[in-house]
Amino acid sequence: MLVRPFDPARELEAAARLLAERWSLALPTAISAAVSAAIAFFAIGAIIVGVLGAYLVGGLDAALGALTTGALTFAVALAVIVLLSWIGHAVVVVAAHDAWAGREPDFSQALRIVFARLPALLTAFVAIGVLALVPLLLCFVLIGFPLLLALGYLLMYVTPAIVIGGEDGLSAVRSSFRIAVHNGGPSGIGYAGILGAFLIGRVADAMFVHIPLIGLVSAFVIGGITAAYGSLVAVRFYEQLRPVPSSEPQAALAAGS
Repeated sequence: MLVRPFDPARELEAAARLLAERWSLALPTAISAAVSAAIAFFAIGAIIVGVLGAYLVGGLDAALGALTTGALTFAVALAVIVLLSWIGHAVVVVAAHDAWAGREPDFSQALRIVFARLPALLTAFVAIGVLALVPLLLCFVLIGFPLLLALGYLLMYVTPAIVIGGEDGLSAVRSSFRIAVHNGGPSGIGYAGILGAFLIGRVADAMFVHIPLIGLVSAFVIGGITAAYGSLVAVRFYEQLRPVPSSEPQAALAAGS
């Protein structure tokens, strides 16, 4: 098996240029980011109102009961937010596959592909949730945060492996681990680019998140752009780093040029 040669740093720049030229690629992730922000805002608001109302009516015990119910509500809302974000990411991955090939992105076709691959995406979603459970619990003692970052690195190719590579959920997780481990240098640069864009976006978004209407607009624009950039990088690095049949060396070299 061969791997296509390419320049990771140049690919990060190319992803930014492609997103500037094809700004519509950010629309699916922008919509999912805005919807996610709305869900989070109303879920947190409902929890606060519920706890305060229970305290005024039934005292501390009622407030604690309402807080427990609110925690379950927040967990469900968080799961919905993550799933929506992942579907938006998957749509952009499919559209980005066309954009990198010089074709105009077809979002209707991308949606059809994503919905056709939804069982595999849901399987991977559950598998990733299981893998992330221990690091999430360890976040209370801080060591969970670097573990989550390492897990995110190892899982950065799961969605492209499903919607581009046609793999099922569990094999996509294994493929992502394999590609990330066997291509540590390029994958590390790609992940640093994705993580850097995410952190810059979160810092910018934090300035407006507490202002209801402006916060939603900020989530739509900033969240959409940063998530779309991450999708562009993920699909590009997946296409370039996944092994290709050794019987097709000239095709591999042509694809990397």
